[in-house]
Amino acid sequence: MAVTKAQLIALTRETMDAVASERWSDATITRVLNSVYADEWSNILNAQPYYTFAKRTVTTDSDGMISFSDLNSGSGDSQQNFYRVLSVSDGNVLYTQTRFQDVPLATTTNYLPTYPRLYYTAGQALQILPVSASLSLYVFVNYRPTNFSDLASDSSVIDFPDANETIIANEAGARLLNKGGAESVAAKTLREEANLQRSSMLDDLRRYTINPTRMAYPDQKYDWSGG
Repeated sequence: MAVTKAQLIALTRETMDAVASERWSDATITRVLNSVYADEWSNILNAQPYYTFAKRTVTTDSDGMISFSDLNSGSGDSQQNFYRVLSVSDGNVLYTQTRFQDVPLATTTNYLPTYPRLYYTAGQALQILPVSASLSLYVFVNYRPTNFSDLASDSSVIDFPDANETIIANEAGARLLNKGGAESVAAKTLREEANLQRSSMLDDLRRYTINPTRMAYPDQKYDWSGG
């Protein structure tokens, strides 16, 4: 069942047993819901990195960099706000992530195209190696939806796994009830309920098939030359 921005604010008040209270304005509740909404989406994408999935076709700037802002898409209630990089390629060759500390001179010395294709994070951007301006790349990402506070109207529908909206309401209620430390016991109860619900939801999202989850090494077979 779709839940709107206004309905989630009302649900949070009801969860707090504060429907008639003037201690929390809608503006305060909205600010807290905005933070909780973002946190819960981070939890989802950390547990299931492919829950949201998109391809961005981007071009490097004069320094061979791609800004994180170029990995966003959409507007209004249909925003796709970049969260994490899933892969970088030119359509034929896969770029491998490295760290600046491992290649500190790669942007200032003769880093030839015969070297491995690499990238590392630099501030709010990806540095592509070898450095090349106007290079077209495909970056697959996951993303969070429009921020709660940025939804266009009270009738805007929130984007969240169905039937799990009470996680947001319980967590936000716990934070709001901690105001001044006056309702710490009630806040603890709501947080425990949110933790139980969150754990169940994330377990469901981690697996979409009946196949077991297998442990694996983080490297790839093509990282190693043949023997």
